[in-house]
Amino acid sequence: MKRLILPAILLCIHCHMPTAQKQKPPKWIEKAKKTVLTVETRLENGTTRKGNAFFIGENGEAVSDYTLFDGATSAFVTDADGRTMAVTHILGADNMYDVIRFKVDAPKKTPFLPVADEIPDANSEAYILPPLGAADETPAKGAILEISKIKDTYGYYKINTPLPTGRLSLPLLTPDGKAFALTQADASGKNMTFGISAAYALSLRIGSMDLWNKTYTDIGIRKSWPETLQDAQVALLLYASQQDARAYLETLNDFIAHFPHIADGYTRRAAHYARRRHELADTEAGQLHMLALAEEDMNTALKYAGQDAAETCYNHAGLIYAVAAADSLPLPQGWNMTDAAEYLRKAIDEDDRPAFHQLEGDIALYNGDCEQAFLAYMTVNRSPDASAASYYMAAKAKQQIPGHNPAEVIALIDSAAAESLPSETMPYLTESAELKMEAGMYEAAVKDYDQCFSLMAGNVSDAFYYLREQAKFRSGDLDGALSDIRSAIDMAPDNAVYHAEMASVYLRRQEPDKAQICAEKALDIDPEFAPSHRLLGICHLRMDRKDEACRAFRKAETLGDPVVKKLIRENCR
Repeated sequence: MKRLILPAILLCIHCHMPTAQKQKPPKWIEKAKKTVLTVETRLENGTTRKGNAFFIGENGEAVSDYTLFDGATSAFVTDADGRTMAVTHILGADNMYDVIRFKVDAPKKTPFLPVADEIPDANSEAYILPPLGAADETPAKGAILEISKIKDTYGYYKINTPLPTGRLSLPLLTPDGKAFALTQADASGKNMTFGISAAYALSLRIGSMDLWNKTYTDIGIRKSWPETLQDAQVALLLYASQQDARAYLETLNDFIAHFPHIADGYTRRAAHYARRRHELADTEAGQLHMLALAEEDMNTALKYAGQDAAETCYNHAGLIYAVAAADSLPLPQGWNMTDAAEYLRKAIDEDDRPAFHQLEGDIALYNGDCEQAFLAYMTVNRSPDASAASYYMAAKAKQQIPGHNPAEVIALIDSAAAESLPSETMPYLTESAELKMEAGMYEAAVKDYDQCFSLMAGNVSDAFYYLREQAKFRSGDLDGALSDIRSAIDMAPDNAVYHAEMASVYLRRQEPDKAQICAEKALDIDPEFAPSHRLLGICHLRMDRKDEACRAFRKAETLGDPVVKKLIRENCR
């Protein structure tokens, strides 16, 4: 019997060991469970997805898997207390590693998991929290089997335990309760748990250019602003070219909420209210309200302007000018040219920058004071801020002053061409060429046209060849004129004017027989084109066919040619 006593005792001890050795959950588990969230994302087609997330910041920052948010237009989370909160912003994402960081509209500070500063050691314990509402609230437990690196800094983990059902995108915790990873599915088929570094998820940020990355454009939830003001301002500019008026207003509102003490946000929103009021409001009363909101924003901008008060006043003046110059309807008080001039004067009194005088010239020119406008533009032109626009507008103002010197206007437009970018030079050169033609500066006009030809790499129209032909013709370059008019005819063979012009060139070259062929071709195309009859008459006259010449002259006269009367008087009595 004694031989049975020891086994009986051992059996008794064995029966009681599980109770004695059963480990209690770490003390931090209950607190950690408060950080777990259920997420529901909604897609544009109305379908929904559900998953998990957890807080990693006290201001409502949370992390989850990117797949859950891919294609979503909105998302909501439910916390451990049953509160439902909207996801307001995407803070950062990586679709390749399937991780996303976002912010929810939390009414107060949120419980959150501290993120482990260092990569845990291999073989150390890892806990997986249960999802909200799980029947079994016991944390799953395993050991870190393998650690690899991502982005040279962060860990990617393999845990030697299967991932329990429904526990995707939940925190993997160290024994002291710090989140070191988010759980990810086992794609290897080895029935293990994988984890992407929580520190990496926490590091995800949106840069100004990331806003157009497919990772973010595939999500319809608003994106957070870049952390630096400069990058956020770049992003704001990019949004302006991509969004309609109402969507961009929401973006401006969000920018101001994020940077409430920056004047630039209020200045931009004021401009948006004023310039796009017809898109933002359907009624006249609503549009007037937009102007009132713009005025309010400009005043707020001035409040936060600090050392940029001059720039803010200048922007206000420019906005009033743009609205007053473009709108033919009566505008409310504060939105006329006098108001624009007053704000501009405040800007100049604060900081007399040469660039401000460009707007001074615009206001004066609008009011019909061309001399004052010219002086203002020339103030800019005498400074390092001189530009193609300042030279061109000085030319336009000068051109409207009685008794002006055309050569001064031409010189200013040439300066505008010299200051402009190659892609913007053409209009200045062509206008300068036209003015030089009017002033009898034919060779200079040809040079302008030649420069245009070079800028266009020869890809010019028939009209261009016609204009350059006339300049060459008047400068005495008959071979060049003939070449250009032929090119014009090659491009537009049914244009009667071009054939008539070729006849003129041949007449100047003393080749009336060739001129006659051209004039007749012009008349085949348009029998009612009076100059062609006159040119045909000159051809006959040069070849001593006076009767035929007079018949052609009289036909031209009946068609209203004012030039032919002298020819009839001298040759057809």
